Amino acid sequence: MNIEFAIPAKNVKVINPSGTVAICTLWTPPEFVEAGLREAAPHLFQDKSPLAVIGGLYGGGLKIMLRNLIHNPQIDTVVIYGKDHSGAGRHLELFFMGQVERTGQRQIYIFDDGRREELEKVAIVGGESKYYMDELILPGSFQHPPRVVDLSPDAKDPADLALWFETYRSPGQALTKRVLTKRVLIPLPLPEVDSFPSDREAHLIAADSIFEAWPKLLFKLSRFGVPVEFRSGKRRNELLNMKVVIRDPGAYSHSELKRFNISPKEVQEYQDELLAPGCAGDSRNKYTYGQRLGSHFGMDLLKAVADDLCLDKDSRHNLAVLWDNRLDLAGGEDPPCLTTLFFRKIEGRVNLTATFRSHNGARAWPRNCLGLSAVMKAVCDKANDRPGKTDPFCLRPGSLTVFSQSISIDLGDLEGVAGFIAEYLKKPARMILDPNGYFKITIDLSAREIVAYHFSQENELLEEYRGRSPSAIAGRLYKHEAVSDMSHALYLGSQLERAWFCLENGVEYTQDKIGPLKLLKGKKPV
Repeated sequence: MNIEFAIPAKNVKVINPSGTVAICTLWTPPEFVEAGLREAAPHLFQDKSPLAVIGGLYGGGLKIMLRNLIHNPQIDTVVIYGKDHSGAGRHLELFFMGQVERTGQRQIYIFDDGRREELEKVAIVGGESKYYMDELILPGSFQHPPRVVDLSPDAKDPADLALWFETYRSPGQALTKRVLTKRVLIPLPLPEVDSFPSDREAHLIAADSIFEAWPKLLFKLSRFGVPVEFRSGKRRNELLNMKVVIRDPGAYSHSELKRFNISPKEVQEYQDELLAPGCAGDSRNKYTYGQRLGSHFGMDLLKAVADDLCLDKDSRHNLAVLWDNRLDLAGGEDPPCLTTLFFRKIEGRVNLTATFRSHNGARAWPRNCLGLSAVMKAVCDKANDRPGKTDPFCLRPGSLTVFSQSISIDLGDLEGVAGFIAEYLKKPARMILDPNGYFKITIDLSAREIVAYHFSQENELLEEYRGRSPSAIAGRLYKHEAVSDMSHALYLGSQLERAWFCLENGVEYTQDKIGPLKLLKGKKPV
């Protein structure tokens, strides 16, 4: 029986179609492992090799991998060998250990033939994170499950992997049973999502922390994302030029990470890699963000930024570019998603604007933000420790703005984040302090006008708006861009309408007074 993909899989290289071993490289590029193995064990790439395929696994593809494994029962062993930034390797192990629980949460799925069906979500549990997927494939679905061998802790040189193959022995008689087993085809449905109309290029989110912003981002992508199919064949819901402002990116805890199903260990490893100038084991093949920032262009870009920020001057020169036109523009293989970092110092606070050319909103976005928060702190620490520092402030991280030129969500990822979206929608709406200021509303009975006084958050009177109707004032507020928050605008609309009712009926108006307005008995409208 030869390898046959039931579900199309990306980032997979077939070596011997009749082989019995699959290597899962996780986040490590499969071509890096393949190159090392070809050098250390060339016989594995000849006829009758036990090595069937080499493929990556970033996490979201686990449900695809399981369906392809059950469709190819000749695969008796899966070797995990690579760096894991998402817990995908551990989830794969736990699945075949039977660590799968029903969640009780049901969702409508769409099949390739257009059929709609309500299915329960299940979760692979254990470790520091969970993996959610549909109930169609479970550990009991496998008549002959493959064994899983985790060599990832030793994933430093592919030559070490060659040593394992010297000890590999085919299960023999069990293999014969596998070959005679009929292929099992389990379809892969996608969660049903409705796309609502919006301006796909004009979405903005402002929040105090990463984990206040992320559920809002997920909601926007799931509700307003436009279905597209990229040239790679990936189908996602996409928004363009998404801007997210995070006022305090360092405000998160380990408990909050776990609540949002992100491993603290994984975050620490990712932050360390962002700040490491080398390629962390993949130097023969791929870059890392740390390598692009630390050594790719022949200089340490973050050090250069810190050298400038430590000086007592107002500079707008601190732009670090990770994009290399020589390699990335002309069809470069897997070019960096993070392209620029712009640092701006204002009164001791170092603000960062990061630009991503493409972004996975469900998996990459929160981890990128957590990594960038570490970059901000590291740059401030470097600047504060400079011997020639002349800036009078002790520099500290300010706001983080993440600008995603193309941000999308894989519909298959919605299973894992739907709970965060639902929790966000259940929370009662709260009014935030509008950075554009606040309003005091009164009525002028003698002039028969509504009066709205606009104040800054420092209680400075900015403008006075007068009109005989709510629409007259609302039009001027819109033209002057006096309101920046939707909840504030809704509040003002209700108060202006209330003030107009009082003006028309000669009733005393008090801003924020609770309860229905009633005409006093015998009171005549003015």
